[in-house]
Amino acid sequence: MPIIEANHLHNKENLLHISGNHPGWYRWWAKEDAVKKLLDSKQLSKRYFDNLFPHLTKGAGDLKNHYYLYTGIAVKESIRARLDWHINQEHTLSAVKSGFLSTLRQSISSLVSGDQRNENDTNLFIDTLTVEYYSDTNQINTKEANIFLRENEDKEMRLNILVLNIMGNKRSEIHDFLKDLKQARSRAKKRYLEDMQ
Repeated sequence: MPIIEANHLHNKENLLHISGNHPGWYRWWAKEDAVKKLLDSKQLSKRYFDNLFPHLTKGAGDLKNHYYLYTGIAVKESIRARLDWHINQEHTLSAVKSGFLSTLRQSISSLVSGDQRNENDTNLFIDTLTVEYYSDTNQINTKEANIFLRENEDKEMRLNILVLNIMGNKRSEIHDFLKDLKQARSRAKKRYLEDMQ
C-alpha cells in the first residue's frame, strides 16, 4: 500500500498520483506525541494515553514509530476524492451544521481545540499524520465495492484498537474513551454553532 505524509496532499499534483477512478480504503498513522495529544486532550473527562497507548498497533518499515489511529473507506467516490476531503475540507458553517464535516476532522478539532470552528489547529495536527491507502479494483459505488470495503473496515476495527473510529467500533477497550470523545465532539460542534449566531 502506498504511504504519504498528509501535508503532501495539500498539493494537487500529489493528489493526482492517487486513483481518481476507483474506490478504496485507507489507514491514518501518528507518532507518539500526536497520539498523546489526542488521548490526553483537555477536552476529555480524563487521560487515556497510559491505558490505551500500549494496545495500539505500531507500524513497521516506513511507518516505524507510527501508531494506527483510524481507518476509512471510499465507496461512493474515488479514494483520491475521499482523502482530499479529509485533508483539504474547510470548516464551513454548513459542513459543521449538517454533520458533513469529515468524521476525522470532527474528532481531531474537538480534541485539539474543543471547537470545530478551529480549522487552522485541525490542519496543523492533520499535517503531522501519515496516510496509507489502497485503491480497490471494483468500480465506484457498486455493490461489490461496498461489500468488500465495508468488510475490510469491520476487520480493521476488529483487529486493531482504532481510537478515532466511532461508528461500528465495538472494541471494549476503548468504550469509555469513545463515549468521552462523542461528548467532546458534541460540545465542540455546539460551541461553533453558538458562536455563529
